[in-house]
Amino acid sequence: TIGGDSVKSYVSSHLKDMNRRNVYKLLCGMEETSKSELAHITGISPPTVMKIVQFLAERELVLEVGEGESPLGRKPQMLRLNKNRYYSIGVIHEGDYLKVGISNLKNEVLTLKKVRVQADFDQVMGETLFQVINELLVGSDIQLSNVLGIGLGIPGTYDVKREKVIMAPLIGLTQETDISDVIRKVESYYGKPVSVDNDLNMEVMGEFLSLGLTEENDLIYLSFGTGIGSGVILNGKLRRGKNYMCGEVGYMAFLDDYVADAHHAGWLESRINLNALREKFGFAQDGSIPEDSREAVIEYVAVSGALCINNMMMCYDCDNISLGGELFDLLGDGLFHSMEEKLNRLSVSGARLRRRSCMDPGVLGAAAVAKEEMIRQLLREQE
Repeated sequence: TIGGDSVKSYVSSHLKDMNRRNVYKLLCGMEETSKSELAHITGISPPTVMKIVQFLAERELVLEVGEGESPLGRKPQMLRLNKNRYYSIGVIHEGDYLKVGISNLKNEVLTLKKVRVQADFDQVMGETLFQVINELLVGSDIQLSNVLGIGLGIPGTYDVKREKVIMAPLIGLTQETDISDVIRKVESYYGKPVSVDNDLNMEVMGEFLSLGLTEENDLIYLSFGTGIGSGVILNGKLRRGKNYMCGEVGYMAFLDDYVADAHHAGWLESRINLNALREKFGFAQDGSIPEDSREAVIEYVAVSGALCINNMMMCYDCDNISLGGELFDLLGDGLFHSMEEKLNRLSVSGARLRRRSCMDPGVLGAAAVAKEEMIRQLLREQE
């Protein structure tokens, strides 16, 4: 049984944390503001806002930037988030590519590096990952002590509770694989917590942030590249599914005699992943698509892609749909417009597609996930 004083103490502490978090989130979304404006927007009393601002200033999360304008009376002291006080690292292992970026507290990706890799999980996680992170830290002159954490997105179905990849055939993981040792190795080397999820879950969270969507919004993000996958956010919450299979659209099948095999790419993914397209259409050695094959590749990908998007729209009734991935980098607006045209014929509800809204939503999302828990800790009262 919890006594009355304990309950009051818990409620009071929880309310303080919530108020601090609300003020911090407002600072993240504004260029400059004042204590009075924060009190007005949040409904928190001015004395409490003053205490919160002092709390944030002691942790170097807020800066005073001079006086603002006021038509009457004393000019307000303006405040700004100290956005470059802390950073987080986002990593996306997409199969053929490893992308690593460093983001600040305003979710601005300050530096980004993309390298071509072999689809070998052990080699990428055991060697390449460390090389690229270290190069970025040195090149950007960011101190490791100012990094809050590392977010890692991996292709395939991932159980976040058991730290196990259930299946990821495109990077050579054909059976359930415990990657806890890999995670602990990275955490030990950098002395930072590592947050892991499916790469498309990281992508959709980054796109959600970039678009400025709220808890009332839905979003589907589809990526066409080494494989095909999607991330789904419903009412502002990431949907993983009971078996962590939500968004694994690579296993969609449009043939009734097809037999699925968890050790290999799914039907849809086996048709339009980068390696399959290279073999079918004969890409150049540097990975580019010959001009005389370009239209044929676009048509081939757009047919299956539009079917996939339409099926997802019918399942989720979602009006925010973003598309990205290596194939859009290679084929550009031609692929987008072809998919859009085919989808408009298929869809009974109408569709509003968009290209991804930022350079790399996966890196942005992974960095934001890594930062989240550490920010919660910074905003708690230290005993």
